[in-house]
Amino acid sequence: MNQSMHKQRGLVVVSLLSVMLGACTTTGGAPSAAQLAGLDAIVHASVDSPLRSDKDRQKDAARKPYEVLRFAGVKPGQKVIDIFSATGWYAELLSRVVGPNGHVYAQNPDSILKELGDKPISERLANNRLPNVERLDTSPNNMRLKSASLDGALFDLVFHDLYWITPNVDGVLKDLHAALKHGAWVVVVDHQAPPGTRDSFAKDRRGQHRIDEAFVKERFAAAGFVLDGESEILREPSDDRTQPFFAPSMQGRNTDKFVLRFRRP
Repeated sequence: MNQSMHKQRGLVVVSLLSVMLGACTTTGGAPSAAQLAGLDAIVHASVDSPLRSDKDRQKDAARKPYEVLRFAGVKPGQKVIDIFSATGWYAELLSRVVGPNGHVYAQNPDSILKELGDKPISERLANNRLPNVERLDTSPNNMRLKSASLDGALFDLVFHDLYWITPNVDGVLKDLHAALKHGAWVVVVDHQAPPGTRDSFAKDRRGQHRIDEAFVKERFAAAGFVLDGESEILREPSDDRTQPFFAPSMQGRNTDKFVLRFRRP
């Protein structure tokens, strides 16, 4: 089997699994053992897809996408948003999990696109490569999402960026709360700052690019969200939590990261 046929087969497998599980995983209620096994297969197929680039795969060991996606609870048929999607790394993974009946918004503010350039996200989505992914190039305070339209949202290593991009982070969370359905999930993965520093490590664009976990919980609670789960999958006890991830001293090392799941009641 040549590489092209292998890639096509991988896409068909993910699509068929998504179609078969779409109905049973979006109707509510506790999933059966068979449904959980099927969802595991879908997420594994998304991460292991031969359609992913080698460059994307190189980040898997540090970012643990399978574990993060399973923790989030993303399912076939869901409509989700990848906030500050950047190059679309997670948007592509989400795309294959939600499947042909789902939808992914890859949101980026102008400041992120100017810093990274438009080319990476454009190339990822070129030629209708991910037909269920829609670019949303707009300010986080002006996403104009339909009320109660989303099943989930992901902030992967970007929530801290809100604090140098906009003076109204609480407004972003208020708008997101309104855009989510009741019971919808929000997962936040970010670089941990020392306890008690609140947003002080996040406000400077040239600063540490970290945020205090307790402060994040506080702001989501103030916006009406409920903390629904915490994961230790990306913890790194050796990190002193003071250096930015791009500092020379951090090269080849992982930052200590918290992984939180919130829900809209």
